[in-house]
Amino acid sequence: GRDDEVRQMAFLPQFDLPPSAVAAEELELTVVPWRRGIDDIAAKHRIVMIMEDHFCSKHREFIGATLPAFKAAGFTHYAAEAISRYDAFPAERGYPNKFTGLYTSDPQFGNVLRRALDLEFTVFGYDFRASTHEDREEFAATRLAELFQNDGETKLLVHAGHAHVLKYETDDGRRWLASLLWEETGIEPFTIWQWSSKHGAGDYEKIVGVLKARGVSFDEPVLLMPPPAFNCGLQDSPYRLASVDAIVLHPPDDSVAPAKRTVLFPDTMQQLSGRWTAHEWPVVVSAYNQGEPIEAIPLDQVMLRQAETEFVLWIPEGAAYEIRVFNSNGPLNSRVDPDADVISVGL
Repeated sequence: GRDDEVRQMAFLPQFDLPPSAVAAEELELTVVPWRRGIDDIAAKHRIVMIMEDHFCSKHREFIGATLPAFKAAGFTHYAAEAISRYDAFPAERGYPNKFTGLYTSDPQFGNVLRRALDLEFTVFGYDFRASTHEDREEFAATRLAELFQNDGETKLLVHAGHAHVLKYETDDGRRWLASLLWEETGIEPFTIWQWSSKHGAGDYEKIVGVLKARGVSFDEPVLLMPPPAFNCGLQDSPYRLASVDAIVLHPPDDSVAPAKRTVLFPDTMQQLSGRWTAHEWPVVVSAYNQGEPIEAIPLDQVMLRQAETEFVLWIPEGAAYEIRVFNSNGPLNSRVDPDADVISVGL
């Protein structure tokens, strides 16, 4: 729940680049409202691949928001890199749990999976082999391509991390999942990258500044569709790797945990403001879907450090919930006193 801190971490400092010298105000920037863009993409394509940055939780929230549009356009399958081969029953349970995968333990990812199951997508994973880059990509492409054998009705949304959505060979000679899937199916995927506030996102900040000066609203994400040309001089990924078909520009993120946390689409979420009244830290305060066991992925959670008392949780609108609190040893015997405005949580 402290994604603001995660986004500012330098996970791969050896790959940090100086901001590009390109004059962003001179770039041709075609901005499309994200809902209109997704509707158009879903109507025209059988395979759509959306990238997530594994360190940006709101990327998952955005993908979840697109699911109804893809379902309405006849998409049948939702495949996520993060789903493990060891959880064969998420559809029967109706919710993800700690065995479902790795990144799926993020509540935002868990909510994407719940939504996909509620919409009756066929939900599954595909990324089960990682001995070499080539072996991993080939295995995933073959697993996904099997869906299209003798089935003219299949329409597939792929939720993948980083470069797996690149359908053109990169300068270092690598081919990624989208490229191999295109080859094995004969169906060209439509590929979408996501940009947002994070460490080293210099080009993102530059483009957002230019568009704000042009009067573009960032109340919600927008699409650059098509994006600026690959050789335009930008350096944020996917530039310097390969071109994609669209880039999602997220609003500048002013989220600060634990009390000033934000979501992309607050109008579709229920905000729970809370106060921790005990004198024990650190603790994690979680909102669970009512009736789901402790192994389930919560609807939202946030860690409180020493002396932190105020917090905010965001859960899907209308969800019935229960609050659970954990320390490093496991669940605590917590007490919840609901109030019209602030939930008091203690021991």
